Amino acid sequence: MINIMYLVLTALLALNVSKQIVEAFVVVDQGLQNTNKNFYVQNQSIYAKFAKALDRDRLKTKPFYDQAEIVQRMSDQMVKDIQDLKILLVKKVDNKVFDQADTMLDHVDAKEDFTTPTGILIGEREDGTTGEAAKLKQKYNDYRKKMLGLLNVTVNGKQVVKPSDSTSVNIGLLTPPTYSASEGEKLNWQLYNFGERPLVSDIVVLTKMQNDVRNAEASMVQFFYGKIDESSFKVTDFMAKVIQNSSYVMLNDSFKADIFPSAYIATQQPTIEIDSIDGKHVEPQNIKVDASGIGKYGVRTEHEGPTEFSGIIQMKDPTGVMKKYPFKSSYIVAKAAVVISPTKMNVFYAGVDNPVDISVPGVDAGSVSPSMSGGSIGQGPGGKGHYIVHVEESKAGTESSISVSAKMPDGTHKSLPPQKFRIKRIPNAVTYVAGKTGDVSFSKAQVGVLTKVEAHMDNFDFDLNVQVVSYDVTVGLNGLFQTTPNNGDRFAGNVKELMGKVPRGGLILIQNVKARYPNGTVRVLQGMTIKVN
Repeated sequence: MINIMYLVLTALLALNVSKQIVEAFVVVDQGLQNTNKNFYVQNQSIYAKFAKALDRDRLKTKPFYDQAEIVQRMSDQMVKDIQDLKILLVKKVDNKVFDQADTMLDHVDAKEDFTTPTGILIGEREDGTTGEAAKLKQKYNDYRKKMLGLLNVTVNGKQVVKPSDSTSVNIGLLTPPTYSASEGEKLNWQLYNFGERPLVSDIVVLTKMQNDVRNAEASMVQFFYGKIDESSFKVTDFMAKVIQNSSYVMLNDSFKADIFPSAYIATQQPTIEIDSIDGKHVEPQNIKVDASGIGKYGVRTEHEGPTEFSGIIQMKDPTGVMKKYPFKSSYIVAKAAVVISPTKMNVFYAGVDNPVDISVPGVDAGSVSPSMSGGSIGQGPGGKGHYIVHVEESKAGTESSISVSAKMPDGTHKSLPPQKFRIKRIPNAVTYVAGKTGDVSFSKAQVGVLTKVEAHMDNFDFDLNVQVVSYDVTVGLNGLFQTTPNNGDRFAGNVKELMGKVPRGGLILIQNVKARYPNGTVRVLQGMTIKVN
């Protein structure tokens, strides 16, 4: 009896893990990973500036450049160590070989697993001192200590950076005990972050740690870069720059561009003028320059095709001599068209018809020819530009790609870069009784008129009819649990009679729900619990 009750409670606990919460963690992790990529790109930009500064004045730059290189190596290693731990967790939880473990959470199956990741991260001792989290904490602390130790730089015998400068460098990365509201006491770092947490939570925390490392790296590198003597970077020349909002403009829309010198001196403003349109000289048009030295150029488009414009930026050099810096740029005007490519959601579902619209801006839909690997693509309803993609169930978990060949207006044929799509299995349907799902409550009178178990595709854009073919009904009577199988979706007579005997406060478990999909496959769906009021 105790064993049966334990199994029931375990099942109820599993039902209480909210799919919405798990998916929210997935969204948060994707956002953090995008932030990490942005941090990495920004940091690489600063390293590139360091390299240029080193070429200009090696003597003054090298001490700071050397420290920045150490910061880069240490940060890359720390991020890799965290990534290796994420891969280890996914490998153990999903039972995948190491080089196939993918820490993108939407590829992970057992996101809600508590036991395996807790055993790895916390270890055998309850205080977490023997697990991987404790090892990671030590690496984290060592990384922070070494970073602070880099704040000691001497140039020409003069200490230009000293440890006290740490107050102006936002490193963070502290690992103190933290008060846990749920536990009502302070917990050490590893227990607070990883104690009894599902895999999805652990991965998000580790991604956040990678974010913190990249943030600390950015603070250190920017600090060292700012310490280089500004006299090493005096402006000696200018290069005209044009930044336009787009090089492809819709007909009757407005073309806009920012025109400015790449180096700007706050004590003087440039003068900017447009003197040529499509290679033809025009009366010089002065461009208004704002307080930051950026010229704002705007003109309404009136005809299709490419448009080129050019002009001159004039500005005094450090010696007071007026210098002229020519610029030239172009844009394309075309009729309104739209191609929407949600790259994070490029997915085909196996076993159903996937509608796809394909167009190439500036090319007639009848001149576009798509082809596909990993499936088939054919003309769909709605005429030109509308297609139907079909992939088999056996392809789920792989990738396909669509290639497009277009006949251009000049008669030439151009092959455009292929676009990849993930092939995914149709998600499981959701079990419903009388319009409700999950843990639900019905009065005893309502239980008496329940008729059947249904399966619906929640939040799925395809119109699929999923039919329940069988399930088990478990009820608790007189301290015992009795399970009765039911064929078909409707409650059989003996099942309804059994359900009618459940007293108020009792439970009815709908389990082992099997449903048939339109392609003929049968899946076992997550069941539900009915409490009788």
